[in-house]
Amino acid sequence: MIARNGGSIIIQRYGRLLINALRITKEAVIGHKSTNFFLRRLHTAGSKQKPTVYIRPLLFVTSLSLFSSKESKQESPKTTKMADETVKTLSETIQHADQLFDENNFQEAYDLLQKYPAQETYDIKWRLARVTFSLSKPAPSPRKEELVREAFRYSEEALKLNDGDFAAHKWYSILLDAKSSLEGIKERVTQLETVKQHMQRAVELNPNDPTSWYILGHFYYGLADLPWYQRKIVSAIFATPPTGTYEQALECFEKAEATQPSFYSMNHLMLAKTYQALKQAEKAKEFMTLAANVAVLNEDDKQCKEEATKLLKKM
Repeated sequence: MIARNGGSIIIQRYGRLLINALRITKEAVIGHKSTNFFLRRLHTAGSKQKPTVYIRPLLFVTSLSLFSSKESKQESPKTTKMADETVKTLSETIQHADQLFDENNFQEAYDLLQKYPAQETYDIKWRLARVTFSLSKPAPSPRKEELVREAFRYSEEALKLNDGDFAAHKWYSILLDAKSSLEGIKERVTQLETVKQHMQRAVELNPNDPTSWYILGHFYYGLADLPWYQRKIVSAIFATPPTGTYEQALECFEKAEATQPSFYSMNHLMLAKTYQALKQAEKAKEFMTLAANVAVLNEDDKQCKEEATKLLKKM
């Protein structure tokens, strides 16, 4: 489900250490016969380096291969092991961050991702966008607005790093809509078409991701359910306004549920509201009951339960 890219790694220490080791070896062989002298110099050379430069894994392997023996065209076992350990570090960071996110430990996931040394890594960026947005939901103003804008910056950076992965488009669309809503109805309406394009692109790139179908369905539902005054704004801004119907919304919500049943409490709520708008009372009550009885594990579940409980009483 998630595209994984290589991360950056710290190599300055190792590159300089190898250069110094070669120089010191030459000194020991040509000018000094003492083994103790050689060991002292080698230890001193290693202790003075500071790991500050971040370079991609491919450059890391290429750089170290320059110091290998001329007789051998293969990388040394040490080089390969170091590269594998770096990839493993990124992989473990991602795996741990995803686990924390799934357990609703958003602050811990955020802190873990922030500690990863190579911040300009796609898989780190989009996850930072996701978890920062989750942190914004229960936060009071103005902290909420600050977190939404921070999350949007991460989504922009992720999209620049990799526009061929569905997660970049999904979180960019979500956060563009969230950020523009902070700036008023007109700005939000202005961004509708861009939001839609990225939602559709996310679905195209990964039709098996239920949340992409959910957000596309939510978009169609929002357009179908627009109040009259917002429709006027949309018509004033666009020569051909973006459109959405309850039928389109229902199709997306049903695809999301079919892809992964009960993956998200809010999908049950939106299914209920869409069925209700389409005058399918029995189906609406079925999903409204599911939404009202959800176990509250996070802010979305809380919002879902509260709204569904109120609506269920009116049915």
